[in-house]
Amino acid sequence: MKLCVIGNSHVGMLRAAARNLGPDGPELTFFAKAGAGIEKATIEGTVITARDPELRRAQARFGMPEAVDVARFDATVLVAGTASIYSALAILQDHRVSGWPSGAAPRDPSGAPLDRPADKPLVSEAAFTAALADLTRDGASYRFARAFRQASDVPIFVVPQPYPSERVFDSTRPGAYGFQRARRHGEGAAIATCLNTAIDRAFAEIGSVEVLHQPADTVAHGFTTARAFSRDAVRVDGDTAQHAEDLLHVGAAYGARVLERVYAGLRHGIAA
Repeated sequence: MKLCVIGNSHVGMLRAAARNLGPDGPELTFFAKAGAGIEKATIEGTVITARDPELRRAQARFGMPEAVDVARFDATVLVAGTASIYSALAILQDHRVSGWPSGAAPRDPSGAPLDRPADKPLVSEAAFTAALADLTRDGASYRFARAFRQASDVPIFVVPQPYPSERVFDSTRPGAYGFQRARRHGEGAAIATCLNTAIDRAFAEIGSVEVLHQPADTVAHGFTTARAFSRDAVRVDGDTAQHAEDLLHVGAAYGARVLERVYAGLRHGIAA
């Protein structure tokens, strides 16, 4: 099986997983760049090309081609490049969702309503989800998927960025982005549900794109990744371990789950 994997540093999980499979694994071709920059790739028909000098250097550093024709593969896997848990929490830094615990009117320790107004404006859950869908449409994976689908019927899978590691709560910055607040209010699962709905809604507009959301058994607290799937986090090359403080990435164990679902999708033709 030949797969073309396009994305950012999160592609490392698939590289690591494929290497663990050895000769029984798929033939993977990667077109990726750690951090920002993959969005600078250009697409003509079914060919994605790195014309930007910085992107070309990144491709060369890890032995990746400067151009790939996705029509020559059994499937294309787009990794990250959508709205994420961080996107959702950024919105919630300045807004409250109506009907959620954090959206309730402020109260004093006894539970009595306070006279002062809440410090953040209320938005509906529908508006929150719509904002995340807009962020997904602005992402690189949406642009790539739309272009590839217009040019071909190659099966396309989208793998959203994995949730941050649950180790965020043990870190020196658990309050950053509102992780602690979301967990305290028990809103993690609701945030993840809105995010998944938003991503599905955006890619449904393109058609015949299969979104592989994070498996339930890899999730902790409703919106973070369980330690078992983040402790082996790797960099874009799939070999180099992430630094000890990394909270963003996963490794081969998670990547293997993704590959299993790609295989299953191709067997059943759900992304074609």
